[in-house]
Amino acid sequence: MQIMLYKEIEDLFRENITPKSVYAVYDCHVDSGAVTLDVMSVKSESLAGHLKGCNRAVLLAATLGTNADMLIRRFSVQDMEKALIADNICLDMIEAYLDETEKEISVLEDLKGLFAVQRYSPGYGDFHVTCQKDILKLLGASRIGLSLTDGFMLTPSKSVTAVIGFSDEQRNHPHLMQKTSKCLLCKDKNCGFREGKK
Repeated sequence: MQIMLYKEIEDLFRENITPKSVYAVYDCHVDSGAVTLDVMSVKSESLAGHLKGCNRAVLLAATLGTNADMLIRRFSVQDMEKALIADNICLDMIEAYLDETEKEISVLEDLKGLFAVQRYSPGYGDFHVTCQKDILKLLGASRIGLSLTDGFMLTPSKSVTAVIGFSDEQRNHPHLMQKTSKCLLCKDKNCGFREGKK
């Protein structure tokens, strides 16, 4: 019964949602505690560690759009179980879309001969969510309907910003996140969202 319900909601979302993204390639310079991408500089030891050895990087912003939020709100009023299923479907959809977009990015002429390292998003480690403001501005993300709240949260809510580093050497599988926890990339051992701490 639940499998049928999941499929029904999934079909509804796939019929009504068109994911969108914007991205750009930049030269990447990594210091011990900072990363510079042409016109943007970020002080973050965790991001610097993640991008160590990368000479190019891509800023990426993606969203499922306002329809995803609208459908989840509708379900939350009608049936909380359906709302939870819808939320999980959206998480799967945005991750799958990011993977497809990353494949598209990896074959760009500017990145020929380079290897992608796993995408890394504001909010991981000390890569602060306030950096999303600069990322959205640089990418002109308003053209895909993406903006920030006063608390630096993305809206629509089912959206992601990320940095993808590109290195001369292959460091890990491009889709490592599908097999391991994102928490493994974060050095904040006291984070309340870390697995096992809930």
